[in-house]
Amino acid sequence: MRLPPFDPPTLAELRAWWRTRDEQAIQRLILEIQRQRLTLLELRNLIDCGVQQARAVDRTLVEQGAPLMTLRIRIAQEVLRVGDIDDTRQMSRAEQERLAVRTEGQMEYAREGRLRQRRRNI
Repeated sequence: MRLPPFDPPTLAELRAWWRTRDEQAIQRLILEIQRQRLTLLELRNLIDCGVQQARAVDRTLVEQGAPLMTLRIRIAQEVLRVGDIDDTRQMSRAEQERLAVRTEGQMEYAREGRLRQRRRNI
């Protein structure tokens, strides 16, 4: 879902809306909530990639109770709590290819780090 440009509500505005319930203000509030939910999905994807890369380098980084895993679990819980999030943004083919190349590059970098670590242990 593409969001139109809007000014995020300030804390003072949120408090005023709570008292007055202005229609335009409510629309802006809904946009802000949706923006935060989309950001939450993006963060979930980033932490998932980070955990995969950390696991490839050193499995102790992603053991239960490790900060990365705690963050991953907390974000996943929040995504489940809010329920459906409309993330149907249309990604162009060029954007999809750039994302695939970047992800592959990150995985290759993680593999190289693992190989260096094995060489040191020999």
